[in-house]
Amino acid sequence: MKNQAEHVFIGKYETTCILRIEGRLTQRSLRNTNAAVQQCLENATLTNALLDITQCSYMDSTILGIIAHWAITFTETHSALPFLVGLEGSPLENIFRRMNLTTLFHVCDNTDIVQNSTLAHLSFSEEHYSTAEYAHHVLSAHETLAQLSPENAREFAAVIRYLQAEIDQQT
Repeated sequence: MKNQAEHVFIGKYETTCILRIEGRLTQRSLRNTNAAVQQCLENATLTNALLDITQCSYMDSTILGIIAHWAITFTETHSALPFLVGLEGSPLENIFRRMNLTTLFHVCDNTDIVQNSTLAHLSFSEEHYSTAEYAHHVLSAHETLAQLSPENAREFAAVIRYLQAEIDQQT
């Protein structure tokens, strides 16, 4: 059985940014996942990216949206799709395919190029987003998913309307 704790790792192998996620990622991992993708996007020496979900058993829609946004942004800035390792036969395969997330990556077989020792484990920060920041990140994640297909747009329309109304009430 795969590890159920939430873990986010970030690292570099030559000119490839590596993001490894393990366990069940939920909104609790929002800060760490955002931090990892920002590190990858801000490093000008990186020419490739790899997402390893081999040990990931679950991602909620917020995390899926953050990952989708990262893949889209990386492709726009680097003219190359990120690689996705560990999808085939995983618990996430169906949702990645159904939500068109596979179109954002080069899906490839498992690779052993990266050892855990070369990745930095991001521990959960005591720092928290403000309510408004958190709401904007969650809204953005769901808007990204909605843009991937008409089915996703229908599926997340009510969530997006609700989140936008919540943000509007806060301002």
